[in-house]
Amino acid sequence: MLKTFQILGYSAGIPTQGRGVTCVMINTSHYEIMIDCGEGSYLRWQKAGYFWKNLEYILITHMHPDHTGGLLSFLFYRKLYSIGLPLTIIGPPNLGSYVSDSFKYTGINNYPELNFINVAEHSIIELDKGIKLHALEMEHKIPCWGYALVDSRHKLVFITDTRINANTVKLAKKADVLIHEATFQHHNRDKALEQFHSTEIQAMGIADATQVKRLILTHFSQCLTDEEIKKWTWNGQSCVVFDKRQKI
Repeated sequence: MLKTFQILGYSAGIPTQGRGVTCVMINTSHYEIMIDCGEGSYLRWQKAGYFWKNLEYILITHMHPDHTGGLLSFLFYRKLYSIGLPLTIIGPPNLGSYVSDSFKYTGINNYPELNFINVAEHSIIELDKGIKLHALEMEHKIPCWGYALVDSRHKLVFITDTRINANTVKLAKKADVLIHEATFQHHNRDKALEQFHSTEIQAMGIADATQVKRLILTHFSQCLTDEEIKKWTWNGQSCVVFDKRQKI
């Protein structure tokens, strides 16, 4: 059963002193799921009180460094702690090669059990304990996927680094929680379009169209201050929760 989510990093592109780059934790009744692993995710994950023994899946949306920059070190630390439990990593077609080649060139051998799944070939995946993963490709500069996690009662959708597109609507329909990027403010919507990103108003429009229960915005440009974005609301609720753990 899906229980909580926590946004450990919500900065777009570059980490700042106060904001990490993308990493989200999903807590279920039996295990945990990480979505993206940007630079510095390990320390934020550790500080938030998560444990190796509970992590069963890592989902990667796309290969840009602000979404993968912490993955190799995260897996290396897992090896140093001798964590031998299976870990499934789901993401773009070249993700497995990226990890294995990087380990080869850095001399990391005898790595604990990893299972890679190419999301381009498996858009619907049955996860452990009755949770289903749906993936659809987004519209970004490089191949990028949005993810929906569904159990018998709840649906959480994570979408980042994309222009607004039809697959966003399909994936987000009637979600309990939609976590959507808002890299730019709407007066910069032409820049957002040019750079294959979205604005807060566009994300709110998706939430309206798909009848989601709650919208959470993330992946903010450094041009947007915390004071600005924490004022954003949708349907009378705050759209920005920063790194506070939330119920699904």
